[in-house]
Amino acid sequence: MGRLELRIKNPEARIVDARMPHRKASNEYPPSIVTAGGNRHLFIGSAMSYAYEIPADTHILKQPECHMESEEIFTIGGFDHMIRSSMLNFRCNYDRREWYWKKNYCGTFSVDVMESDANHPEWVFAITHCENKNEAVRTGYMDCFFHNSIDLNTPATEETSSGMKTVGNERRYRDYQPAYFGFVTMAYAPITEGTRWGVELFHHDMGPIIWPQSGFLTSDGKSKNPGYKNPHPHPSSLIAEDPKDGKKYLYVFANISSTNPEANTMVGACRSPIAERGRPGTYLNFYKGDYTEPSLPQDMSEELDVLLTRRGGRADALHPTLYNINRFFVARLKRSGLFLSVESYRAGDYLETALRLSRDLRTWTDRFIVPNTQVKSAQRRIVPGLYYPKFMSLDGSTHYGIDESEPFYIIGTKPHQLTYRELEIEIL
Repeated sequence: MGRLELRIKNPEARIVDARMPHRKASNEYPPSIVTAGGNRHLFIGSAMSYAYEIPADTHILKQPECHMESEEIFTIGGFDHMIRSSMLNFRCNYDRREWYWKKNYCGTFSVDVMESDANHPEWVFAITHCENKNEAVRTGYMDCFFHNSIDLNTPATEETSSGMKTVGNERRYRDYQPAYFGFVTMAYAPITEGTRWGVELFHHDMGPIIWPQSGFLTSDGKSKNPGYKNPHPHPSSLIAEDPKDGKKYLYVFANISSTNPEANTMVGACRSPIAERGRPGTYLNFYKGDYTEPSLPQDMSEELDVLLTRRGGRADALHPTLYNINRFFVARLKRSGLFLSVESYRAGDYLETALRLSRDLRTWTDRFIVPNTQVKSAQRRIVPGLYYPKFMSLDGSTHYGIDESEPFYIIGTKPHQLTYRELEIEIL
């Protein structure tokens, strides 16, 4: 087989601010469109996620206010933010074992539909980005410090907490990395009346599906493992057949701690047979060219203080240049059957966007840089960029199946404001 190449046919196209207003949740990462059970929902999120029913023919880039009159339905969120939003009482009990993966943050980065089978109904599911970290929150009445519940020897203080910081002449949110722990998890909702037709994901939160190779803590449990390099996972997912064995899998892509000493993070991948329906413990990491290594420690039921010291499965970067990436997202091309990825990455002081191609979700081409997507990091809240990018079809109905014979979109955020760039490609 020859080398894969593509040509971007509209290099002159530019990034556009979609001007989508927000309600309780803003577009920290781009929203997801999900059509299931005869209904279409728009999932928008940050630390907490919400869903809005919209007409089935709605195109969010052409009708960016489509959700403003819809009921706002809570889907899933982090414990601390549920307290801040008065969904939980300030004096409620924190069950460390039940909430450790989503103490501060639980965002629906990737939402899709899993078809019914002989034993299960159709599901809406989300691959979520979760955080457990020290965080300082200033309210109108007081300063609140939320302690991480992973490294109990690093409590939250003014100096050791994520929160709003003065950077130059402006206030920005900054994470305190030594007390930051990121998780990739899965939640689902059968399409029934009891889950508001597939949007109340909190009823079925399955917990972590990926675990760091180093573990989170040192073997004595007293501090963060130095091999854990604070990856912000920013996950994505894809249900697809493996061209090699013809079987269908749920693939998950995420930033994980790098094995390269010159980089903090790398893009890793894992997959689970679709018959397992995303069940934790059924994923195998990409390692040495194939999906072979169990993602989780052998016994996830261990006492939490012990579990946090356990190592996850071995893993490699999907490509030798997939290091220090903002996000990596994959879709299947309908005409050629190839896989197309989009990534945002730092190039010096700039954020750029690039595409890659793959035949088998194992080997990937080098980058095809998307013109007119370079944004200086210092101007990211002024000039539209494509943070956390993903694809969207021309008709606005899906993120995962793209017809490359027609234009489609890369959507991203500024962040907290939806942005997009129209894209036309030709496979050579």
